[in-house]
Amino acid sequence: MKTTTRVAVAAIAVSAVIPLAACGSDASAPDVLRYGLSSAPTCADPAQSSTNQTVNVSRQVVDSLLDQNRKTGELTGWLAQKYQVSPDGRSFTFILRDDVTFSDGTPLTADVVKKNFDALTSDKKTSTRTLQASGFLLGYQRTDTPDKRTVIVRFAEPNVQFLQATATTQLGILAPSTVARTFDERCTAANVVGSGPYTYSGWEQNRSASLTRRDDYTWAADVGFAPKARYRTVEFSVVPESGVRAGSVGSGQLDAIADPQPQDREDLTAAGASITSRSNPGLPYVFQSNVSRGVLADRTVRNAVTWALDRPELVQTVLGDAFKPATSVLASTTPGYRTDPLIKYDPDAAKKALDAAGWRAEGAGTRSKNGTKLSFDVIYSPEFYGNKPILELVQRQLAQVGIDLKISALANDDFLSRRSSGDFDAVYYNVTRADPDILRSRLGFDGTNYSRRGFDANVDPLLTEQAGVGDQGQRLRIVDTLQTRIIEAGYAIPVVELSQVAAVAGGFGGIGFDASGVLRLQYPDES
Repeated sequence: MKTTTRVAVAAIAVSAVIPLAACGSDASAPDVLRYGLSSAPTCADPAQSSTNQTVNVSRQVVDSLLDQNRKTGELTGWLAQKYQVSPDGRSFTFILRDDVTFSDGTPLTADVVKKNFDALTSDKKTSTRTLQASGFLLGYQRTDTPDKRTVIVRFAEPNVQFLQATATTQLGILAPSTVARTFDERCTAANVVGSGPYTYSGWEQNRSASLTRRDDYTWAADVGFAPKARYRTVEFSVVPESGVRAGSVGSGQLDAIADPQPQDREDLTAAGASITSRSNPGLPYVFQSNVSRGVLADRTVRNAVTWALDRPELVQTVLGDAFKPATSVLASTTPGYRTDPLIKYDPDAAKKALDAAGWRAEGAGTRSKNGTKLSFDVIYSPEFYGNKPILELVQRQLAQVGIDLKISALANDDFLSRRSSGDFDAVYYNVTRADPDILRSRLGFDGTNYSRRGFDANVDPLLTEQAGVGDQGQRLRIVDTLQTRIIEAGYAIPVVELSQVAAVAGGFGGIGFDASGVLRLQYPDES
């Protein structure tokens, strides 16, 4: 059993226009933070937070059963004061705090937690944006509530990853009034009631939102936060142009910004701003191949794509020093990660493999085989500014070995819909998760299986096995083997790691990213 301690937490607000007069009364200790986002949040519901900018907003209104220390990876209590896992990894017991209320005054009880999990696993149609949350609950049987403070979550099979999942934004606990609504209704901020330190006080989709601090909030987790929330209000402005965001810091119109691009960072540091960043754990940006159709059904083609990518060039040309090339199917901040030797830049090997498989080149053009061009389409969401230029440079790199890449940008909801339906040759995306079970939930036959593949006896039994191993050392040895086998099969082709990056003006401290790469605003100034 583990017990939490109390630390105050801060949170954020969103606006679509740059506020010109939002500052604290004491210039030496401002209590209003103006933060420029690179894209608009898509939904106010934490369970449906499918983009990084959305999670960065919704995290501030919702608490989770557990939290995770970003330095040690250790899980600690948050809404749950204590927790325990059964020896077989099938049941998880949480003892709730007795002093937590939602912002509408409703107390936190075991029945409220049960309703949250039941809603994400019910037979009724859910949103495509709940895929991550429902993926955490694969094999869910039921939640028992023997008393008001005791929650016992039961699964049909061992599911040790669930413990870390209870620290995520997507499994944050919402009030009964919110859970009773449809998922479409839950995207409206006025319908979202959490127990977090802030509440939504306004939201105009794709334009503006605002949060107001709860002064009675006293139950944050002990994960290295400062003892008191620094900012009374945080106002986010959606400013898609990086140069405009950076210039707004220099001119004093914004105090911090997301996603400063490499060409702007020198000016930002010259203006006194600092850069803070953290690589997101989980699945790095990958090409996930639909192996049920097209040229990517050929494993040789998938391997050739892996070897044709010059990942350091992608990072140096497009993203800059705050980012890393992908060197595994897990990002480097994920427990169990290790560099995989199969991920290498070797265009000569790619050409030889394609030649041997019968994909013939005519001059410097696209290869073909039996009248079929070596060409495939990739779909992606432009929510992250680097996606388009990364894919355009990948397109040029693949052309050097005779592979034609076609690029299709989709609005986020269209992207999620087509990804779920399998209407693509390859999908380019990442998933943030500070647990290696992301391999099972996204790449496994019994997971979302965007690859549309059959059961693989070399991969899927190990994915299932690691989900039930309570001994962390033994579990990570299985994960070590899995990383190579997934790369060999070419189900996911790693490209670059996503990093969360912020530029922060002088005098505005406490801003950082947690173990899951989510913005948190209550770190000590020196962190």
